[in-house]
Amino acid sequence: MKLRRFIGSLACFFGLVAILLTVIDTLSFRRSFYEYEYGRDNTAERIGMSDSDLMNATDTLLDYLKDRRDDIVCTAEVNGYVREIFDQRETLHMIDVKNLYRNAVLARNALAGASLVLLGALYYMEKKDFASLAWHGLKSGLLAIGMIVGAILFYALLDFNAFWMNFHYVFFDNDLFLLDPNVSIMINMFPENFFSDLVMGIIAMFVVIVGALFSIAWYFNRKKA
Repeated sequence: MKLRRFIGSLACFFGLVAILLTVIDTLSFRRSFYEYEYGRDNTAERIGMSDSDLMNATDTLLDYLKDRRDDIVCTAEVNGYVREIFDQRETLHMIDVKNLYRNAVLARNALAGASLVLLGALYYMEKKDFASLAWHGLKSGLLAIGMIVGAILFYALLDFNAFWMNFHYVFFDNDLFLLDPNVSIMINMFPENFFSDLVMGIIAMFVVIVGALFSIAWYFNRKKA
């Protein structure tokens, strides 16, 4: 029984991490989020470019990450002069970001697949008590992922700058992410408060989805009991 409970807990934890990565993917590519952030911060006016050119530059970055284009080359009028928006340092950094995104998608897919396989194995081994074991696994998985997300939230609220810098030091092996706001358009498009809102939005969306999932599971478990 302990082995079956462990399998259930591991399956649910893998599934919850896959959901978290899916939420990150979804919100990070939501165009309306970028439009809201740019409008609130007057980003186009601050940089010295039009709203349409700003969104075109954003679409260029998002399409590059999604493999819809091979580069991030685009031009726009900035402060009265037509220029390429992204320089060599920004281009190299986006190669790192794209590799990180690809790895995150692979991890998400692998975890989702592993979760389904483990749940299938659990059902095969224990059809009679599968619902009970799955319910126990969900609670254990939620506890584990809750501690992780809670720690991330606490650190981000305590000192977002330190949190964001350490995130980059963990996932990147260079300092290309350190961009000069006096030179880089990219860092002016995405200042610290942009990423702070993104992280908080991801956590909020994840909590809502997991809360709904837990409520549904609790209802059916109680109904069966």
